[in-house]
Amino acid sequence: MKKERFEDYLAEVEKVVAELEEGDVDLEQSLEKYEAGIKHLKKCYEILSAMEKKIEVLTKDAEGNLTAKPLKKSKETTD
Repeated sequence: MKKERFEDYLAEVEKVVAELEEGDVDLEQSLEKYEAGIKHLKKCYEILSAMEKKIEVLTKDAEGNLTAKPLKKSKETTD
């Protein structure tokens, strides 16, 4: 099974956007492409969310010891 890659899904989103911006497709095809683009975009967000959960921040205490703590989500990324 092929590993899902953020870059692959993002490339698909960019491809859909470019095709829609060209305006060479009819309304029905535009809607199909839009829906496909949204599916790829949602997958991008899923992958990013999973990666955020894996990221740890190394901090140094007063004695100079390093400890790993989970990355805190910023207010901008929470829903």
